[in-house]
Amino acid sequence: MKLVRRAFSGAILALSVAAAPAYSETLKAEGGSAAGLSALVPQLMSKYVADSHEVRVNVDQTLTRATLKVATGAIDIASTPAGAFAKMEVGKGPYKKLGEEAIAASKNVRSLFSFLGGHVHVIVDAKSDISSWEDLRGKRIFIGPPAGSFGGQTQALIKSITGMKNGEDYEGIKLAWGAANQAWEDGKFDVFMRPGTMGSAAVDQFGAARPFRLLGIPSDVLGTAAWDKYLETPGYAADTMPAGTYKNQANNGEDLLVSAYVMFVSVNKDMNEQTAYDLTKAMFENLDDAHSVSAGLTPLQLDNAFVSLAAPLHPGALRYFDEVGADVPAHLRGG
Repeated sequence: MKLVRRAFSGAILALSVAAAPAYSETLKAEGGSAAGLSALVPQLMSKYVADSHEVRVNVDQTLTRATLKVATGAIDIASTPAGAFAKMEVGKGPYKKLGEEAIAASKNVRSLFSFLGGHVHVIVDAKSDISSWEDLRGKRIFIGPPAGSFGGQTQALIKSITGMKNGEDYEGIKLAWGAANQAWEDGKFDVFMRPGTMGSAAVDQFGAARPFRLLGIPSDVLGTAAWDKYLETPGYAADTMPAGTYKNQANNGEDLLVSAYVMFVSVNKDMNEQTAYDLTKAMFENLDDAHSVSAGLTPLQLDNAFVSLAAPLHPGALRYFDEVGADVPAHLRGG
């Protein structure tokens, strides 16, 4: 799996290698898992603005922390989970200990655009006795790393479908991503809730040694108050995973409805307006290339660049969207 991730990351870095022009500034960006879109999006932006800006991207970062770094000016760009930013605005969730400090910091964050960050893969061994969500009762479930917002989403997902709570109905396991990947291969837990781009080679690799089964959202959950409440949470979404997405998935003969999550590109409110304009314009003028690099980016279009977006648009981004006639929601203006 590590080889897959390194190959993916290396391929993107190779895309951005070109004759180095003289830059007036070097922008620092952070993304999440090297195999995911939260890393790919800033890497592609780095490639697309290479003629005018140098963007150095650091991946495999905890994105809740990266957003704080943007807010304080320690870095310039981050992929930010929309749900985590909603918690930051009220000083809760991963920002609970910071309280008012987090609330104040959130006022320094501006957005360029949002994108579907990936999908929640609920992975079980194909030979296990787990075939439904009710079978999660009493099991050991990896719910996410100790820090970050993913663990909050996975627990909310389980509760919305089954009513089960961590520590009462199942044992939630929290480990760093690298340790979690190895622990799954060693059989240390029963269910692996893993974020990732739809069709990710890194996810398919989990089934190389032993096939896996994915749990989809049951149809009888749709329309319930608990499920509607889940989808109303900022940054939470649902999407269809087509049949045949993963060759090592035992139940890949049917479409599955799965949970997804929304992210956005965050910058500091004091970023130079022209820089924010250049970054936004470059991304949307190169969507064909972005879509060819990853099918997971195909939902990114001008008409859905503001999904679950709460942070006001940076004036530079707003200038671009106004130029191209995009329908910008009123609450995103005035940033």
